[in-house]
Amino acid sequence: MTELRFSWNGRIWLREPLLTLPVALLLLIGGAMVCSATMLCENGTWSLALRHGFAMVVGLLAAVAFAGLPMRTLGVIAMPSYGLSLVLLVGVLIFGEVQYGARRWVDLGPLQLQPSEPAKIAFVLCLAAYLGSKRHDLRRPRALLGALGLILLPFVLVLKEPDLGTALAFPAVGVVMLIWAGVPWLTLAFLASPFLTVGLAILPLLVTWQEAAPHFVWRLLWIPIVAIGVMVMRNRSIAWVPVLAFAVVQMGVALETPRIWASLEGYQRSRVVAFLNPEYDPAGAGYQVIQSKIAIGSGSATGNGFGRGSQKALAFLPRRHTDFIFSVVGEEWGFLGAAGVLALFGVWLLRAVSLAVRVRSSFASLVAVGAAALIFYHVAVNVAMTLGLAPVTGLPLPFMSFGGSFLVVALGAVGLVLGVAARRNEY
Repeated sequence: MTELRFSWNGRIWLREPLLTLPVALLLLIGGAMVCSATMLCENGTWSLALRHGFAMVVGLLAAVAFAGLPMRTLGVIAMPSYGLSLVLLVGVLIFGEVQYGARRWVDLGPLQLQPSEPAKIAFVLCLAAYLGSKRHDLRRPRALLGALGLILLPFVLVLKEPDLGTALAFPAVGVVMLIWAGVPWLTLAFLASPFLTVGLAILPLLVTWQEAAPHFVWRLLWIPIVAIGVMVMRNRSIAWVPVLAFAVVQMGVALETPRIWASLEGYQRSRVVAFLNPEYDPAGAGYQVIQSKIAIGSGSATGNGFGRGSQKALAFLPRRHTDFIFSVVGEEWGFLGAAGVLALFGVWLLRAVSLAVRVRSSFASLVAVGAAALIFYHVAVNVAMTLGLAPVTGLPLPFMSFGGSFLVVALGAVGLVLGVAARRNEY
Protein backbone atom coordinates (compact mmCIF):
# COMPACT_ATOMS: atom_id res chain seq x y z
CA MET A 1 0.00 0.00 0.00
CA THR A 2 1.34 3.43 -0.91
CA GLU A 3 2.37 5.45 2.10
CA LEU A 4 0.68 8.81 2.52
CA ARG A 5 3.48 11.10 3.57
CA PHE A 6 4.28 14.77 3.60
CA SER A 7 7.70 15.93 2.49
CA TRP A 8 8.51 19.61 2.91
CA ASN A 9 11.10 21.20 0.68
CA GLY A 10 11.35 24.86 1.60
CA ARG A 11 14.08 25.57 -0.94
CA ILE A 12 11.71 25.10 -3.87
CA TRP A 13 10.08 28.44 -3.04
CA LEU A 14 13.44 30.11 -3.64
CA ARG A 15 14.53 27.94 -6.55
CA GLU A 16 11.40 28.76 -8.57
CA PRO A 17 11.16 32.56 -8.55
CA LEU A 18 9.13 32.51 -11.78
CA LEU A 19 6.42 30.59 -9.90
CA THR A 20 6.54 32.34 -6.55
CA LEU A 21 7.41 35.97 -7.30
CA PRO A 22 4.55 36.65 -9.78
CA VAL A 23 2.03 35.15 -7.37
CA ALA A 24 3.42 37.17 -4.45
CA LEU A 25 3.17 40.39 -6.46
CA LEU A 26 -0.34 39.57 -7.64
CA LEU A 27 -1.42 38.89 -4.05
CA LEU A 28 -0.02 42.24 -2.94
CA ILE A 29 -1.66 44.07 -5.84
CA GLY A 30 -4.92 42.24 -5.23
CA GLY A 31 -4.88 43.10 -1.54
CA ALA A 32 -4.28 46.76 -2.36
CA MET A 33 -7.10 46.77 -4.92
CA VAL A 34 -9.53 45.10 -2.50
CA CYS A 35 -8.67 47.76 0.08
CA SER A 36 -9.15 50.49 -2.51
CA ALA A 37 -12.47 49.01 -3.67
CA THR A 38 -13.88 48.63 -0.15
CA MET A 39 -12.18 50.72 2.54
CA LEU A 40 -11.65 53.85 0.44
CA CYS A 41 -15.23 53.98 -0.82
CA GLU A 42 -18.11 55.74 0.88
CA ASN A 43 -19.10 53.88 4.06
CA GLY A 44 -16.13 51.56 3.53
CA THR A 45 -14.91 49.39 6.41
CA TRP A 46 -12.00 47.10 7.21
CA SER A 47 -14.14 43.95 7.40
CA LEU A 48 -13.85 42.82 3.78
CA ALA A 49 -10.12 43.58 3.64
CA LEU A 50 -9.55 41.56 6.82
CA ARG A 51 -11.57 38.64 5.46
CA HIS A 52 -9.53 38.78 2.26
CA GLY A 53 -6.32 38.70 4.29
CA PHE A 54 -7.55 35.68 6.25
CA ALA A 55 -8.40 33.83 3.02
CA MET A 56 -4.95 34.68 1.72
CA VAL A 57 -3.31 33.09 4.78
CA VAL A 58 -5.44 29.95 4.44
CA GLY A 59 -4.59 29.80 0.74
CA LEU A 60 -0.87 30.03 1.42
CA LEU A 61 -1.19 27.16 3.91
CA ALA A 62 -3.01 25.17 1.21
CA ALA A 63 -0.17 25.93 -1.22
CA VAL A 64 2.39 24.70 1.32
CA ALA A 65 0.36 21.53 1.89
CA PHE A 66 0.01 20.66 -1.80
CA ALA A 67 3.65 21.49 -2.51
CA GLY A 68 4.70 19.08 0.21
CA LEU A 69 2.69 16.08 -0.97
CA PRO A 70 4.59 13.61 -3.20
CA MET A 71 3.14 12.79 -6.61
CA ARG A 72 2.34 9.24 -5.53
CA THR A 73 0.35 10.55 -2.59
CA LEU A 74 -1.58 12.90 -4.85
CA GLY A 75 -2.30 9.97 -7.15
CA VAL A 76 -3.67 7.94 -4.24
CA ILE A 77 -6.01 10.67 -3.00
CA ALA A 78 -7.10 11.76 -6.49
CA MET A 79 -10.11 9.49 -6.92
CA PRO A 80 -11.35 9.68 -3.28
CA SER A 81 -11.14 13.49 -3.35
CA TYR A 82 -13.02 13.55 -6.65
CA GLY A 83 -15.73 11.32 -5.18
CA LEU A 84 -15.98 13.51 -2.09
CA SER A 85 -16.28 16.61 -4.25
CA LEU A 86 -19.20 15.04 -6.13
CA VAL A 87 -20.89 14.24 -2.81
CA LEU A 88 -20.47 17.87 -1.72
CA LEU A 89 -21.82 19.13 -5.06
CA VAL A 90 -24.90 16.95 -4.65
CA GLY A 91 -25.21 18.04 -1.02
CA VAL A 92 -25.15 21.74 -1.86
CA LEU A 93 -28.05 21.22 -4.28
CA ILE A 94 -30.08 19.80 -1.39
CA PHE A 95 -28.89 21.67 1.70
CA GLY A 96 -27.06 24.69 0.30
CA GLU A 97 -27.82 28.33 1.00
CA VAL A 98 -29.61 30.24 -1.74
CA GLN A 99 -27.97 33.56 -2.58
CA TYR A 100 -28.50 35.70 -5.68
CA GLY A 101 -30.92 33.09 -7.02
CA ALA A 102 -28.39 30.23 -6.91
CA ARG A 103 -27.75 27.41 -4.47
CA ARG A 104 -23.94 27.40 -4.35
CA TRP A 105 -22.83 27.82 -0.73
CA VAL A 106 -22.74 25.68 2.39
CA ASP A 107 -23.05 27.63 5.62
CA LEU A 108 -20.34 26.71 8.14
CA GLY A 109 -21.18 29.30 10.78
CA PRO A 110 -18.78 32.23 10.43
CA LEU A 111 -17.54 30.84 7.10
CA GLN A 112 -19.18 29.83 3.85
CA LEU A 113 -17.85 27.10 1.56
CA GLN A 114 -18.51 26.96 -2.17
CA PRO A 115 -18.04 23.22 -2.97
CA SER A 116 -17.57 23.89 -6.68
CA GLU A 117 -14.23 25.55 -5.94
CA PRO A 118 -12.35 22.69 -4.18
CA ALA A 119 -13.97 20.39 -6.75
CA LYS A 120 -11.70 22.01 -9.37
CA ILE A 121 -8.54 20.79 -7.62
CA ALA A 122 -10.00 17.33 -7.09
CA PHE A 123 -11.02 17.24 -10.75
CA VAL A 124 -7.53 18.14 -11.98
CA LEU A 125 -5.95 15.43 -9.81
CA CYS A 126 -8.48 12.76 -10.79
CA LEU A 127 -8.36 13.44 -14.52
CA ALA A 128 -4.54 13.59 -14.40
CA ALA A 129 -4.45 10.20 -12.65
CA TYR A 130 -6.87 8.74 -15.21
CA LEU A 131 -5.13 10.11 -18.29
CA GLY A 132 -1.67 9.34 -16.91
CA SER A 133 -2.48 5.70 -16.26
CA LYS A 134 -1.05 3.19 -18.73
CA ARG A 135 -4.23 1.13 -18.37
CA HIS A 136 -6.26 3.72 -20.28
CA ASP A 137 -5.57 3.83 -24.00
CA LEU A 138 -7.24 7.03 -25.20
CA ARG A 139 -7.34 5.67 -28.74
CA ARG A 140 -10.11 3.33 -27.56
CA PRO A 141 -13.67 4.68 -27.26
CA ARG A 142 -14.17 3.16 -23.81
CA ALA A 143 -11.20 4.99 -22.29
CA LEU A 144 -12.15 8.26 -23.96
CA LEU A 145 -15.74 7.96 -22.75
CA GLY A 146 -14.44 7.39 -19.22
CA ALA A 147 -12.49 10.65 -19.37
CA LEU A 148 -15.51 12.48 -20.75
CA GLY A 149 -17.59 11.08 -17.88
CA LEU A 150 -15.13 12.51 -15.34
CA ILE A 151 -15.51 15.90 -17.03
CA LEU A 152 -19.29 15.89 -17.40
CA LEU A 153 -20.24 14.83 -13.86
CA PRO A 154 -19.04 17.98 -12.06
CA PHE A 155 -20.06 20.10 -15.06
CA VAL A 156 -23.69 18.98 -14.82
CA LEU A 157 -23.85 19.27 -11.03
CA VAL A 158 -22.44 22.81 -10.97
CA LEU A 159 -24.67 23.80 -13.88
CA LYS A 160 -27.68 22.75 -11.76
CA GLU A 161 -26.82 25.28 -9.02
CA PRO A 162 -26.87 27.22 -11.47
CA ASP A 163 -23.35 28.56 -12.08
CA LEU A 164 -22.57 28.52 -15.79
CA GLY A 165 -19.18 30.23 -15.57
CA THR A 166 -17.81 27.82 -12.97
CA ALA A 167 -19.41 24.83 -14.69
CA LEU A 168 -17.61 25.62 -17.95
CA ALA A 169 -14.27 25.51 -16.12
CA PHE A 170 -14.44 21.70 -16.03
CA PRO A 171 -14.75 21.09 -19.81
CA ALA A 172 -12.33 23.94 -20.53
CA VAL A 173 -9.62 22.47 -18.30
CA GLY A 174 -10.55 18.93 -19.33
CA VAL A 175 -10.08 19.64 -23.03
CA VAL A 176 -6.61 21.08 -22.41
CA MET A 177 -5.63 18.01 -20.41
CA LEU A 178 -7.02 15.67 -23.07
CA ILE A 179 -4.97 17.44 -25.73
CA TRP A 180 -1.88 17.23 -23.53
CA ALA A 181 -2.52 13.52 -23.01
CA GLY A 182 -2.47 12.94 -26.77
CA VAL A 183 -6.11 12.83 -27.84
CA PRO A 184 -6.24 13.88 -31.53
CA TRP A 185 -7.54 17.34 -32.30
CA LEU A 186 -10.05 16.01 -34.82
CA THR A 187 -11.54 13.67 -32.24
CA LEU A 188 -11.95 16.53 -29.77
CA ALA A 189 -13.45 18.77 -32.44
CA PHE A 190 -15.96 16.06 -33.28
CA LEU A 191 -16.89 15.58 -29.64
CA ALA A 192 -17.16 19.34 -29.10
CA SER A 193 -19.46 19.84 -32.08
CA PRO A 194 -22.65 19.75 -29.93
CA PHE A 195 -21.51 23.02 -28.32
CA LEU A 196 -21.24 24.57 -31.80
CA THR A 197 -24.70 23.24 -32.57
CA VAL A 198 -26.08 24.83 -29.39
CA GLY A 199 -24.49 28.16 -30.30
CA LEU A 200 -25.85 28.12 -33.83
CA ALA A 201 -29.30 27.13 -32.61
CA ILE A 202 -29.40 29.80 -29.88
CA LEU A 203 -28.33 32.63 -32.19
CA PRO A 204 -31.72 32.91 -33.92
CA LEU A 205 -33.40 32.97 -30.50
CA LEU A 206 -31.58 36.21 -29.64
CA VAL A 207 -33.37 38.17 -32.34
CA THR A 208 -36.98 38.54 -33.47
CA TRP A 209 -38.54 35.74 -35.46
CA GLN A 210 -38.53 37.82 -38.65
CA GLU A 211 -34.76 38.27 -38.38
CA ALA A 212 -34.27 34.67 -37.33
CA ALA A 213 -35.88 33.15 -40.40
CA PRO A 214 -32.81 33.49 -42.68
CA HIS A 215 -30.63 31.90 -39.99
CA PHE A 216 -32.80 28.85 -39.37
CA VAL A 217 -30.71 26.83 -41.81
CA TRP A 218 -27.71 27.29 -39.47
CA ARG A 219 -29.25 24.71 -37.15
CA LEU A 220 -28.77 22.15 -39.90
CA LEU A 221 -24.98 22.55 -39.85
CA TRP A 222 -24.79 19.58 -37.50
CA ILE A 223 -25.38 17.35 -40.54
CA PRO A 224 -22.10 18.08 -42.41
CA ILE A 225 -20.23 18.26 -39.08
CA VAL A 226 -21.35 14.77 -38.14
CA ALA A 227 -20.76 13.47 -41.69
CA ILE A 228 -17.16 14.69 -41.64
CA GLY A 229 -16.73 13.28 -38.16
CA VAL A 230 -18.01 9.88 -39.22
CA MET A 231 -15.53 9.73 -42.10
CA VAL A 232 -12.66 10.73 -39.81
CA MET A 233 -13.65 8.19 -37.19
CA ARG A 234 -14.00 5.47 -39.81
CA ASN A 235 -10.48 6.11 -41.06
CA ARG A 236 -9.27 5.83 -37.49
CA SER A 237 -11.00 2.44 -37.06
CA ILE A 238 -13.51 3.72 -34.51
CA ALA A 239 -16.60 1.54 -34.11
CA TRP A 240 -19.65 2.67 -36.05
CA VAL A 241 -22.12 2.17 -33.19
CA PRO A 242 -20.81 4.94 -30.88
CA VAL A 243 -20.34 7.28 -33.86
CA LEU A 244 -23.91 6.80 -35.07
CA ALA A 245 -25.19 7.11 -31.51
CA PHE A 246 -23.34 10.38 -31.23
CA ALA A 247 -24.94 11.57 -34.48
CA VAL A 248 -28.37 10.91 -32.98
CA VAL A 249 -27.39 12.87 -29.86
CA GLN A 250 -26.20 15.72 -32.08
CA MET A 251 -29.54 15.84 -33.84
CA GLY A 252 -31.34 15.81 -30.49
CA VAL A 253 -29.21 18.72 -29.27
CA ALA A 254 -30.10 20.76 -32.35
CA LEU A 255 -33.81 20.15 -31.89
CA GLU A 256 -33.86 20.62 -28.12
CA THR A 257 -31.73 23.76 -27.95
CA PRO A 258 -34.73 26.15 -27.85
CA ARG A 259 -35.98 24.29 -24.79
CA ILE A 260 -32.49 24.41 -23.23
CA TRP A 261 -32.37 28.16 -23.85
CA ALA A 262 -35.80 28.61 -22.27
CA SER A 263 -34.70 26.60 -19.21
CA LEU A 264 -31.88 29.05 -18.41
CA GLU A 265 -32.39 31.56 -15.65
CA GLY A 266 -33.55 34.96 -16.85
CA TYR A 267 -30.37 36.67 -15.71
CA GLN A 268 -28.26 34.13 -17.65
CA ARG A 269 -30.13 34.83 -20.89
CA SER A 270 -29.84 38.57 -20.24
CA ARG A 271 -26.07 38.27 -19.82
CA VAL A 272 -25.68 36.52 -23.15
CA VAL A 273 -27.81 39.14 -24.92
CA ALA A 274 -25.98 41.96 -23.11
CA PHE A 275 -22.67 40.53 -24.28
CA LEU A 276 -23.80 40.77 -27.90
CA ASN A 277 -25.30 44.24 -27.41
CA PRO A 278 -24.75 45.93 -24.02
CA GLU A 279 -26.64 49.01 -25.15
CA TYR A 280 -29.94 47.19 -25.50
CA ASP A 281 -30.47 47.44 -21.72
CA PRO A 282 -27.94 49.99 -20.39
CA ALA A 283 -29.64 50.26 -17.00
CA GLY A 284 -30.08 46.52 -16.57
CA ALA A 285 -28.18 43.59 -18.04
CA GLY A 286 -25.72 45.80 -19.90
CA TYR A 287 -24.98 48.10 -16.96
CA GLN A 288 -22.03 46.16 -15.54
CA VAL A 289 -20.16 45.90 -18.83
CA ILE A 290 -20.76 49.56 -19.72
CA GLN A 291 -19.52 50.80 -16.35
CA SER A 292 -16.50 48.49 -16.51
CA LYS A 293 -15.50 49.87 -19.91
CA ILE A 294 -15.90 53.42 -18.63
CA ALA A 295 -13.71 52.67 -15.61
CA ILE A 296 -10.95 51.05 -17.66
CA GLY A 297 -11.08 53.75 -20.34
CA SER A 298 -10.87 56.55 -17.77
CA GLY A 299 -7.54 55.17 -16.54
CA SER A 300 -5.82 56.04 -19.82
CA ALA A 301 -2.12 55.13 -19.91
CA THR A 302 -1.02 55.65 -16.31
CA GLY A 303 -4.27 55.68 -14.35
CA ASN A 304 -5.93 58.08 -11.94
CA GLY A 305 -3.85 57.03 -8.95
CA PHE A 306 -4.38 54.60 -6.09
CA GLY A 307 -7.76 55.14 -4.43
CA ARG A 308 -8.78 57.86 -6.89
CA GLY A 309 -11.03 55.89 -9.23
CA SER A 310 -14.30 57.79 -9.60
CA GLN A 311 -16.34 54.90 -11.01
CA LYS A 312 -15.30 52.80 -8.04
CA ALA A 313 -15.58 55.50 -5.38
CA LEU A 314 -19.07 56.58 -6.47
CA ALA A 315 -20.21 52.93 -6.61
CA PHE A 316 -21.06 53.11 -10.32
CA LEU A 317 -18.90 50.03 -10.88
CA PRO A 318 -20.70 46.95 -9.47
CA ARG A 319 -18.90 44.10 -7.72
CA ARG A 320 -15.73 46.13 -7.88
CA HIS A 321 -13.88 44.03 -5.27
CA THR A 322 -14.82 40.63 -6.77
CA ASP A 323 -15.74 40.12 -10.43
CA PHE A 324 -14.57 43.55 -11.64
CA ILE A 325 -11.34 43.98 -9.68
CA PHE A 326 -9.46 44.20 -13.00
CA SER A 327 -11.56 47.25 -13.87
CA VAL A 328 -10.31 48.93 -10.68
CA VAL A 329 -6.74 48.16 -11.75
CA GLY A 330 -7.36 49.73 -15.16
CA GLU A 331 -9.03 52.81 -13.66
CA GLU A 332 -6.41 53.52 -10.99
CA TRP A 333 -3.21 52.18 -12.62
CA GLY A 334 -4.09 52.64 -16.28
CA PHE A 335 -3.02 50.60 -19.27
CA LEU A 336 0.51 50.12 -17.96
CA GLY A 337 -0.70 48.73 -14.64
CA ALA A 338 -3.24 46.41 -16.28
CA ALA A 339 -0.60 45.21 -18.77
CA GLY A 340 1.79 44.57 -15.89
CA VAL A 341 -0.79 42.43 -14.11
CA LEU A 342 -1.36 40.38 -17.27
CA ALA A 343 2.41 40.04 -17.73
CA LEU A 344 2.72 38.55 -14.22
CA PHE A 345 0.06 35.99 -15.06
CA GLY A 346 1.82 35.23 -18.34
CA VAL A 347 5.17 34.61 -16.63
CA TRP A 348 3.60 32.19 -14.16
CA LEU A 349 1.67 30.30 -16.83
CA LEU A 350 4.67 29.96 -19.14
CA ARG A 351 6.80 28.61 -16.30
CA ALA A 352 4.10 26.10 -15.30
CA VAL A 353 3.80 24.80 -18.86
CA SER A 354 7.59 24.61 -19.30
CA LEU A 355 7.76 22.44 -16.17
CA ALA A 356 5.04 20.19 -17.58
CA VAL A 357 7.22 19.62 -20.64
CA ARG A 358 10.30 18.67 -18.62
CA VAL A 359 8.97 16.41 -15.86
CA ARG A 360 9.36 12.67 -16.25
CA SER A 361 6.06 11.58 -14.74
CA SER A 362 3.06 11.80 -17.04
CA PHE A 363 0.81 12.26 -14.00
CA ALA A 364 2.89 15.18 -12.73
CA SER A 365 2.95 16.72 -16.21
CA LEU A 366 -0.84 16.54 -16.44
CA VAL A 367 -1.23 18.02 -12.95
CA ALA A 368 0.92 21.02 -13.92
CA VAL A 369 -0.98 21.52 -17.17
CA GLY A 370 -4.34 21.16 -15.43
CA ALA A 371 -3.41 23.71 -12.75
CA ALA A 372 -2.13 26.12 -15.40
CA ALA A 373 -5.28 25.66 -17.51
CA LEU A 374 -7.44 26.33 -14.44
CA ILE A 375 -5.71 29.63 -13.74
CA PHE A 376 -5.65 30.61 -17.43
CA TYR A 377 -9.38 29.95 -17.84
CA HIS A 378 -10.28 32.26 -14.98
CA VAL A 379 -7.89 34.99 -16.08
CA ALA A 380 -9.05 34.88 -19.71
CA VAL A 381 -12.77 34.86 -18.90
CA ASN A 382 -12.56 37.49 -16.16
CA VAL A 383 -10.47 39.95 -18.19
CA ALA A 384 -12.58 39.38 -21.32
CA MET A 385 -15.70 39.94 -19.23
CA THR A 386 -14.49 43.30 -17.90
CA LEU A 387 -13.63 44.41 -21.45
CA GLY A 388 -16.98 43.33 -22.86
CA LEU A 389 -15.43 40.52 -24.89
CA ALA A 390 -17.30 37.76 -23.02
CA PRO A 391 -20.62 37.51 -21.17
CA VAL A 392 -20.62 38.42 -17.48
CA THR A 393 -20.18 35.08 -15.72
CA GLY A 394 -19.20 36.06 -12.19
CA LEU A 395 -15.78 34.41 -12.33
CA PRO A 396 -13.14 35.98 -10.03
CA LEU A 397 -9.63 36.97 -11.05
CA PRO A 398 -7.05 34.57 -9.52
CA PHE A 399 -4.97 35.89 -6.59
CA MET A 400 -6.64 39.30 -6.77
CA SER A 401 -10.43 39.13 -6.43
CA PHE A 402 -12.06 39.06 -3.02
CA GLY A 403 -13.45 35.64 -2.24
CA GLY A 404 -12.38 32.95 0.20
CA SER A 405 -13.03 29.63 -1.54
CA PHE A 406 -11.53 30.50 -4.91
CA LEU A 407 -8.51 32.32 -3.50
CA VAL A 408 -7.65 29.21 -1.48
CA VAL A 409 -8.12 27.00 -4.54
CA ALA A 410 -6.01 29.27 -6.78
CA LEU A 411 -3.15 29.19 -4.28
CA GLY A 412 -3.65 25.43 -3.95
CA ALA A 413 -3.07 25.18 -7.71
CA VAL A 414 0.18 27.11 -7.23
CA GLY A 415 1.16 24.57 -4.60
CA LEU A 416 0.51 21.71 -7.02
CA VAL A 417 2.83 23.24 -9.62
CA LEU A 418 5.50 23.87 -6.98
CA GLY A 419 5.22 20.23 -5.95
CA VAL A 420 5.74 19.19 -9.56
CA ALA A 421 8.81 21.45 -9.75
CA ALA A 422 10.26 19.91 -6.59
CA ARG A 423 9.86 16.35 -7.96
CA ARG A 424 10.44 16.87 -11.66
CA ASN A 425 12.88 13.93 -11.83
CA GLU A 426 10.52 11.41 -10.21
CA TYR A 427 8.69 8.83 -12.35
